[in-house]
Amino acid sequence: MPWSLLLGLVPRKVWLWLIGILVALFLLQMLLYASVITGLIGYQKSSSSEDVRSVDMVNGTAQVSAALEEYRPLFEEYAEKYGVSKYVELLLAKTMQESGGRLDDVMQASESLGLPPNTIEDPERSINVGIRYFSEMLEKAGGDIKLTLQAYNFGGGFIDYANEHNNGEYSKELAIEFSRMKYQELKHTGMYSCIRPESAETGACYGDIGYVEAVLSYLKGGVIEADLQPTGDWVMPIEGALTQTSDYGMRSDPFDGTPDMHRGVDFACTNAVTPIQSVDNGQVVEVVRKNSGYGNNVLVKHEEGLYSHYAHLYTISVQNGEMIQKGTKVGKCGSTGNSTGPHLHFEVRTKKQYRSDVNPAPYLGL
Repeated sequence: MPWSLLLGLVPRKVWLWLIGILVALFLLQMLLYASVITGLIGYQKSSSSEDVRSVDMVNGTAQVSAALEEYRPLFEEYAEKYGVSKYVELLLAKTMQESGGRLDDVMQASESLGLPPNTIEDPERSINVGIRYFSEMLEKAGGDIKLTLQAYNFGGGFIDYANEHNNGEYSKELAIEFSRMKYQELKHTGMYSCIRPESAETGACYGDIGYVEAVLSYLKGGVIEADLQPTGDWVMPIEGALTQTSDYGMRSDPFDGTPDMHRGVDFACTNAVTPIQSVDNGQVVEVVRKNSGYGNNVLVKHEEGLYSHYAHLYTISVQNGEMIQKGTKVGKCGSTGNSTGPHLHFEVRTKKQYRSDVNPAPYLGL
């Protein structure tokens, strides 16, 4: 039968109805196809997210102390036990931030058991408990590394807070917000203090809001050896915003008002709280603990003819002869010795001896 005759026999309304159905089916097919493509693109985007959900983005060789490296077999054993073997380097880096391997409770895991800090006295038990807690936080955080790390420091409640306020994702701003809220709730206990200048400025004094960056900074190199070379690119002795309270050079003596040579620069800090860090890789060549002159102080040799000096410390965290890396905590801010109040007196010397000082400003970019 000719097509023209067939077209004539079928009413025009029927043809329009059939054409409409075909067009609708075609559009529906295109919509489904577009949805599949969008889903695939979205999956690829989430898989390569910069939120550090992929371990590849935080892996590297943990730059650890020789003391901590001795515990590597235990980290590997317990990481395998709790299903987090691919995170061994990250766990070692985290432990560098917690203790540097110098405390029995190497992973500072006591609090995860509801115990006071440093209650665990067996390093192996600390590693066992710490890795188990890390694995629990990792699962709860859905594999988000940064969220997991901050939760190890803040507690699992931070993950709940992130789920409620930030779609389950970590951000530094969220950490500050959570820390500020918790500090307001708990500051009456006297158990918490501002450990960083940034914490004091924002009121975020619960836990450590700089914990994630501090841990990840250790994922750079290998074991610290005796031939650790200086980088020549100094960091500030106090992390974060600084308030300089005194320059290098002649000034009025703060005790008797007479002209006096100030042989370093002074920075404000919180007594017994603010961490003081080494400005570069080097070797500790002098550790002095006494309440006169510089008080508790540390001298670090970076290269021949270049030393950094940290004075009036509340506590000292390094030992004489120890090789340390840039950013290693040498102690906490204090007011020991001839001091009018808590501050860091920082010097740059060309020799180990007193009065070999030079202006620190060019070295610190001041």
